[in-house]
Amino acid sequence: MTQAQFLLFLISVIPITNYVVLSLCKDSYKLVNIVSKFLPILFFLHLVGLANNLDRGEVYIQFIETVRGISLSFMVNQVTLKFLFLLNFIWIVFVFYSHRFLRLTEDKLISQFKVFFAIAVALVNLILIAQNLLSTLFFYNCLVLLCHFFAIKFLHKKETKFSYIFTFLLYLESLLFFLAIVATYKFGGRIDFIDSGVFSDRLNHSKLLILLALYLGGLFLSMSVPSYLLYRNSNINPLIIYALFFVSYAFSSFYIFIKIVIFIFGLDYFSQSVLSIGFRYFELVFLSNLLISGVLLLISKNLKSSFFYLFFNQFIFALFAIFCFAMFDESKIYLSLFSFLLSITLVFLCLSNMILYVEKAEDKSIKGLFYKLKITSILLIFALANLIGVVPAIGILEKFFLLKILLKKKLILGGLIFLTNSAILILFACRLVFLLLYKPESQQSESDSALAKVIDFDSSLILTALITAIIMFLAIIFYPLLTNFFSV
Repeated sequence: MTQAQFLLFLISVIPITNYVVLSLCKDSYKLVNIVSKFLPILFFLHLVGLANNLDRGEVYIQFIETVRGISLSFMVNQVTLKFLFLLNFIWIVFVFYSHRFLRLTEDKLISQFKVFFAIAVALVNLILIAQNLLSTLFFYNCLVLLCHFFAIKFLHKKETKFSYIFTFLLYLESLLFFLAIVATYKFGGRIDFIDSGVFSDRLNHSKLLILLALYLGGLFLSMSVPSYLLYRNSNINPLIIYALFFVSYAFSSFYIFIKIVIFIFGLDYFSQSVLSIGFRYFELVFLSNLLISGVLLLISKNLKSSFFYLFFNQFIFALFAIFCFAMFDESKIYLSLFSFLLSITLVFLCLSNMILYVEKAEDKSIKGLFYKLKITSILLIFALANLIGVVPAIGILEKFFLLKILLKKKLILGGLIFLTNSAILILFACRLVFLLLYKPESQQSESDSALAKVIDFDSSLILTALITAIIMFLAIIFYPLLTNFFSV
C-alpha cells in the first residue's frame, strides 16, 4: 500500500471513527466537545497530505470485488479532492458553530442530533470517494435510511400519515436510483466512473430520456416533497433542517449527478444528447419549478417557510446552472455548486440565530431585528446579495459566466430563468431587509437585549461568518487561480 493509498484509507475511516466515539461517549460532555473538534481538523491535515501525494492524478483502493468486475471501491482525484475539502469546511464550521448554538436551544435531542450529524458526514464522505455507481448506491441508501430513521424516530414520536408518505418517497427514490444503475449497466456494459464516460456509442432518445428520468428522480425526489413535508410537520430549528437535508441530501445528490454527467454520460455526449432532444424542454421544467417556488417564497409570511422556499428555489437554479455549464462551458460545471453551498450555509446559520432569538425573546416579531442582531443581519444581507450576484464574491462569478453563456447561445428561455431568479431574490431581499430595518416603536427589554448579545456576538458564529465571507470575497480577487480550480 502506497502512502497515498494509506492516506485515502485514513480519510475513509476518520469520519466513521468520529461517529463511533461520539456514540460511545455521548454522555461525556467534555470528551464529545474535544473529539468533535479534533477529528475534523485531523481530517483536514490528511486531506492536505493526500493532495501532496496525488502524483498521477488519482488514488484507488478496492475493498470487495463482486461478480463481473464490479467492486466496492474508493477513488480520489483532483475533482473529488475539491469536494472533500468543501465537506471538511462545512464539517468544521458546523461543529464550531453548533456547539454553543445547541446549548442555547436547550434541546433534549442534542446528543442524538450530534451523533446523527457525525454519521451523516461519514456517509457523505464515502459517497464522495466512491469509485463506481454500486458503491455510490450502497452509501446513498445508507444515508436515506439514516435520514428516515432520524426524521421518523426523533422528530416524530409516532407513526402518522406524514411518516408513511415520507417513508414511501424515500424508498421510491432509492428504487429509481437502483433502476438507473441497472439501466446504465444494460445500455453501457459497466458502471465505473471513467473519464471518457460509459456511453461511447450514441443511445437513442428513448433510452437517454429513461436514464435521465431515473437519475433525476433517484437523486432529487427527496429534495422536494419529503423536505417540504418535514418542514410542514415538524417544529424544529432550521439548523437541523440544514444538516438533515442540505449537508446530506443536497450536497451528495448534486455531487453524484455531476459525476454521472461527467463520468457516466461524458460531457461531450451529454451536451450533444440534451441538445438533440431539445434543451428548451428542460428549460421549461426549470422555469415552471422556479416560478412555483418563487411565488411560494414571496407570499410566505413565516420566516422558516420563507427560507425553505428560498433553499428550494436556489436548488432549482443551481441545477439549471449545472446543466448549462455541462453543455456549454464544462470548465465551470462546479462553480454553481460551490456558490450554492457556501451561500446557503451562511444563510442558514444566520437564519438559525434569528429563529432562536424570536423563539426565546419576549418580542416575537422580526421587525427591527437588525438593531438587535446587527452582525447576523449584515451577514444575512451579504449572503442574499451574493445569491443575487451583486457583491464581489463567488456568486457574482457564477452569474457572470452563466449570463455570458445565455447571451452567446441566445437561450431565450434560459435568459428568462436568469431574470426570474434575480427578480424573485431582489423582491424577497427587499421585503426582508425592510422588516429588519423597521424602526421599533418600543425599547428592547433588558432580557431581550442580553439574549440578543449572547446570540449575535457568539465567537463561533463570527468565526464561521468570517471564514465564509473571506472565501467568497477572495474568489473574485484570485480570478486566474479560481478558473483553474474549477477546471474539469
